[in-house]
Amino acid sequence: MADEKYVWQIGLPPPLINRHSQTKHDIIEEYVRQYILTLMAPANIPELKLSIIDGFCGGGCYQTESGNLTDGSPILMMQAVRDARIRLNLERRIPRNINVNYYFIDILHDTTRYLDHWLKAKLSDNAIALEDYQKTEIITDNFLNRLPQLIQKIKQQKRGEHALFVLDQYCYKDIPLPAMAGILRELKGAEIVMTFNVDNLTTYLSDRAANRKPLENIGLDAYVPWQELKQLKATQKREWRRILQRHLANGIKREAGAKFMTLFFVKPYGANSWGYWLIHLSNVYRAHAVMKALHWTHATEFGHELESGIFVLGYDANKDSDYTRQQTFEFGGEGSKEACIDGMREYFGKTIFQLDKPVKLADLFQNCVTNSTAAEPHLMEAIGQLHSAKDVVITSKDGAKKRINKIYKPSDIIEPVKQLSLYVYDKDS
Repeated sequence: MADEKYVWQIGLPPPLINRHSQTKHDIIEEYVRQYILTLMAPANIPELKLSIIDGFCGGGCYQTESGNLTDGSPILMMQAVRDARIRLNLERRIPRNINVNYYFIDILHDTTRYLDHWLKAKLSDNAIALEDYQKTEIITDNFLNRLPQLIQKIKQQKRGEHALFVLDQYCYKDIPLPAMAGILRELKGAEIVMTFNVDNLTTYLSDRAANRKPLENIGLDAYVPWQELKQLKATQKREWRRILQRHLANGIKREAGAKFMTLFFVKPYGANSWGYWLIHLSNVYRAHAVMKALHWTHATEFGHELESGIFVLGYDANKDSDYTRQQTFEFGGEGSKEACIDGMREYFGKTIFQLDKPVKLADLFQNCVTNSTAAEPHLMEAIGQLHSAKDVVITSKDGAKKRINKIYKPSDIIEPVKQLSLYVYDKDS
């Protein structure tokens, strides 16, 4: 982290961390834990080879607002790995191995020296495992400079292309989306968790070369409605930010090339406006499902400014009035869960009627999850409500007709009844 807000020097107090940044760290820690447990869910897998890359790692230690010390992402991820390893091997005679290579990268020598110092202290306190410490590489360099070498090293590991990139950069200009697309394209098991300071981008955005060049460098220039920007700010004084967010979110999804994406605001404390997105990019549905579930587990900390059910990335001027009426969606808000399920039930009803043929639940879910706040339990609940209303027929994968209940499987098959009255598909909509 080259920003002067975060300075680490041995012998001086570490920098201050605010509460919503701590929440972000908590999510990353818990995701690493759940990520490993999910990959190792089949009991016959003896070993997991994984690379964890923290591209803007910082010094590994912060001061909280109350004056206490708290660990940064490198230590928290190492502790999550240790916890998952212990959990997987409880009461097992033959241990299952979690083999992780860590790459902690920062551009400043003072920062990486501090991290090395802090890791040694944590090892001495038995707060991290020796086997993890021994497989840690601390690198002083620009992340993008080192990225090609890292990709090649990971590709050379036998059965080792599982890689989690954590990119908590301070400035949106530091992560070109073509580089993210390269990670997901080159490494079959790669995932990316990154922050994006959308508020910093939109606040001073105007159709000037000084603004366009940074967006061109990161791959988002083509997704900003430059010619309409001035008019949007003049005529949509309350909504232009949300409209622009749709364009940017659409650009991130397309340019990164990820099949699945979560993109939600981390809720700030105090009077601050929504500042940055925590983004997860993956080509694997199960990984997406784990991250989405964590957003609901930490519901009071997350939100977005799009629809509660299915939302549209990009902007359609014909739906301008819909955008104007849209309120901020907070995961922990009153009625948010119900609104999410209602929106999914309506979407599924229309989609199933439009398809007018059997479809696997897994396929139905995977086609919409990126554009929804819903986690898998909400999707299942929406399906259950359609089933209870007798609007659909659900069968198991072997063709057995299922009774109405709350337990469905992704392999189940759903299709509309012969006449579906509630969800009439309008060809003009």
